[in-house]
Amino acid sequence: MLGLRIVDWDDAYANGANIAGGDRWPAAWDGPAQAFREKLLAQGRARLDIVYGEAPRSRFDLFLPPAAPKGLVVFIHGGYWMESDKTSWSHLAAGAVGRGFAVVMPSYTLCPRTRIGGIVNEVAAAIGKAAAMVEGPLMLTGHSAGGHLASRMATTTSPLGAMVAQRIRKV
Repeated sequence: MLGLRIVDWDDAYANGANIAGGDRWPAAWDGPAQAFREKLLAQGRARLDIVYGEAPRSRFDLFLPPAAPKGLVVFIHGGYWMESDKTSWSHLAAGAVGRGFAVVMPSYTLCPRTRIGGIVNEVAAAIGKAAAMVEGPLMLTGHSAGGHLASRMATTTSPLGAMVAQRIRKV
């Protein structure tokens, strides 16, 4: 790979265009995500659009297991910090919820309406509010930009409060 020059940086970061049928993602997740939300809502185990801040997109969905949660998994959506929201990813909570964990999925203000630093602070606020609602260890994860945002919470300059940061077990 030595000598390979990237001439199109958009292409270098846009994986969908390089995958056969990649243009169907993430829209293909919308149906399964909605079905999961509706199922847990009918069971009284979903709390949707919980406000965690003042911005219009400062909302999260909380999915609960049938018994007291063992802890909290935070899944942060991707989308190049510029697209998507929590609603396309709900079905990805099924595994953790099925194993006894609560799962929170926040949306956040997208670029260019804010800078990435603003998104980092919003995600920290969402985690802080969710952590106040669910006891136990915290596990942080995300897809693409969401993975960046999850890992940002575990840095030495994390915007999380000390009590919340101490609860992080896995990123």
